[in-house]
Amino acid sequence: MKVKYFMRKKIITVNKNDSITEAARKLMQNDITGAPVVDDDNKLVGVISEKDIFKKIYPNYQEYYSLLGFKEEEGDIKKRIKEAENIKVKEIMVKDVITAESSDSAMRIGAIMMIKKINRVVIVDNGKLAGIVSRKDIFPNSFKNALEANKK
Repeated sequence: MKVKYFMRKKIITVNKNDSITEAARKLMQNDITGAPVVDDDNKLVGVISEKDIFKKIYPNYQEYYSLLGFKEEEGDIKKRIKEAENIKVKEIMVKDVITAESSDSAMRIGAIMMIKKINRVVIVDNGKLAGIVSRKDIFPNSFKNALEANKK
């Protein structure tokens, strides 16, 4: 099945000059785990995910083990989130964006996701953002027809 039949065409984007707290807020408000990053001309320049933000805000394991207790952890996280207001998306985004076209198959894009260990692929047609698909979109659309055919 071609991805054009089920890709999400309403694309939530984040500007590269947004703070990572603004990006986190946008991801949460739209109940998504990642988004394409665009510049002021709406050109695709990267991708940001909750994982990227999480890695920047939360302590690494060495820092974690040096913390003394839950109250201190909670205060440390609040402090880190406050500090994140000064960090721009362009500083932590993934710049090497994996893209596909709307005419690509779900199986091809699913394979790319597995090989590259990514959760979403930005769909670009003729140099313009056309949609986005996540692993959650790919899985059922890859197997739906095959599973229904096996029932018969």
